[in-house]
Amino acid sequence: MIRSGNGDGGILHGQIILSFVDAVMGMDPAAISAARHAVVDAIGEAGMVDAAAVMAMFQFNTRAADAAGIPLETFFGAEERLEVGRRLGFEL
Repeated sequence: MIRSGNGDGGILHGQIILSFVDAVMGMDPAAISAARHAVVDAIGEAGMVDAAAVMAMFQFNTRAADAAGIPLETFFGAEERLEVGRRLGFEL
């Protein structure tokens, strides 16, 4: 989840998009659905797809770096990443 700040990143509808990111990272289906609808209402379906694609690329890059042996940044923490796997039902 987003750990600090309450701004908008200096972009139009930034707070709505940040809330979408936070909901997706929190993995609560109801929160994700509500945030997704808020993004669609604010910037349209294509904008929501773009926001989701950016999140997916960040996740991909993180996983690729991890697979290549690049160390995790300390503020993410290995335990938080393991928790995501546990929530998804993976034995890690």
